[in-house]
Amino acid sequence: MIIILITSGGIRRKSLQDFFRFCCLMTKFRQECESLGLNDFPTAERLQWHGLAPGVPDWSKTSRFVAFTLVDSVKREIYIAFNSSHLPAIVSLPERPGYRWEPLVDTSKPAPFDFLSSDLSDRDIAVKQYAHFLDANLYPMLSYSSIILLLSPVEGA
Repeated sequence: MIIILITSGGIRRKSLQDFFRFCCLMTKFRQECESLGLNDFPTAERLQWHGLAPGVPDWSKTSRFVAFTLVDSVKREIYIAFNSSHLPAIVSLPERPGYRWEPLVDTSKPAPFDFLSSDLSDRDIAVKQYAHFLDANLYPMLSYSSIILLLSPVEGA
């Protein structure tokens, strides 16, 4: 079934296709991660909360940012963050010697770069755009966005 939105700007079929693609990829990712399909809430051995700095969540009423890492037997470790502020943020990522964080999802990016699947053409170019941040163990987040980063071994480490 194809749903077509009619707006004052005309038919928006492309944006629905992009949304459907994103949802399919997110569903597949969730099914691949054993830590996202647990029957119980993860314990401290598997879950660590973060704020803009690793291990320092801000639970205050004014905070608009939360992040966490999940240890996953399939994906190693997953970093997930939500920035619900109207302001962008530079996030300090948890240090993992011998590993580096790689972007998978960034909802602030236009499709198809919102989900960097392995079969995406120009994926390497998109990842290289963040190399200077990731080399410093940082990630820039725009306002009202969420990200998922995966831990990958550093080549030659």
